[in-house]
Amino acid sequence: MKYLKFIFIQMFILLSFNLFGISGQEDWSTIAVYDNKIPENIIVNEKYSGGHPKVLDYVFVRSRTANLRDAPSTKGKILKKYYYNTKLTALKKIYDYGNTWFYVEDSKGTKGYISANMVRKRVFRFQKALDKINELENFITEQQKLGRKLASTNSYVPNPNNQNFKRQKDKYGTSLDQSIIGKVVNSKEEIYIPDRSILSIIEKGNKTSKVKVASIKEELIVSNSSLSTNPQVKSNFTKVVAIDVANQNMIIFEKNNNKWEVISYVYSKTGIESQLGFETPKGFFIAPMAKYVMPYNGEGGGRQGYARYAIRFSGGGYLHGTPINYDEEINKEFFMKQKEITLGTFTGTRKCIRTTEEHAKFLFDWIVKAPNRKQNEQRPDDNVMFVIFN
Repeated sequence: MKYLKFIFIQMFILLSFNLFGISGQEDWSTIAVYDNKIPENIIVNEKYSGGHPKVLDYVFVRSRTANLRDAPSTKGKILKKYYYNTKLTALKKIYDYGNTWFYVEDSKGTKGYISANMVRKRVFRFQKALDKINELENFITEQQKLGRKLASTNSYVPNPNNQNFKRQKDKYGTSLDQSIIGKVVNSKEEIYIPDRSILSIIEKGNKTSKVKVASIKEELIVSNSSLSTNPQVKSNFTKVVAIDVANQNMIIFEKNNNKWEVISYVYSKTGIESQLGFETPKGFFIAPMAKYVMPYNGEGGGRQGYARYAIRFSGGGYLHGTPINYDEEINKEFFMKQKEITLGTFTGTRKCIRTTEEHAKFLFDWIVKAPNRKQNEQRPDDNVMFVIFN
């Protein structure tokens, strides 16, 4: 009888362990593992001396504070506390009883679990950037084989007083402001084409032309006055600035010996819809000019500040160094550092693409080899393509 009672107790304990998950083993599941490595097929030949982020797969704290725990549960012991915008290396993504966690490591080597509700995931997508470049190359090659002339749109009208913005959006979410209207062939539907978008001319008329925009599937009718061949779009372009809007980073590519090489990769910040701003447009663009200094105005139209080493890619959208308001110059380094901490996290510009001033200078010197230092505006020596994607 005692023996049977012992067996019964043992069976009850075993059953309890199985039913209630108290086996002493991890009962959560790993749904993703991150290696923080650049794909082997991507050629890296860094030319930017300012270095690159050490973290490629990461999360950043999106709340005021976030706790690091020793288990993926709110019952786990708190190991550390991190503050807003802190970046942590992402090692794994964990799913546990309806909740998602990240297994992370901080800059001092401390590892633990952090709730996905408290952070936002980011990653450098080298392969997708390269795929988008190949997409642009293929478009240009195919259009040239069809005997079509390449061009870009030209619809930029400066608006220094920040007035009468055109907030309408098409079905793709593109704003009309600083865009041209393309009418879908055999339809009344309108598509907005951002300034400096790369396209081919299928058929040219007296006042309008049928075109194929590299980033839009429909064939469109546009006004001839909105088309430009300055700069001329060439098939043998060798410089690309790839912007990943979804992950807030940029990868710079240069073609050498017929192969695309990564020469720089850094965190960045793009546009957000706001009283004075717009989302950064997506698509394929050609950079028409650059400025040593780009002044910008405030809400009322008065001068507010400036950014250095600005490269225009679409409308009033520039890639530039950290902007500084005139009233911040008294403690410039402090304000620049505070702004640069936010790179690689949330969107937050008026439309522009922000990088550090040091990196912006590197890009400026890369595209303008023989500048005319007597003037602010410069022209790139050759085609510089912007590939902007989500």
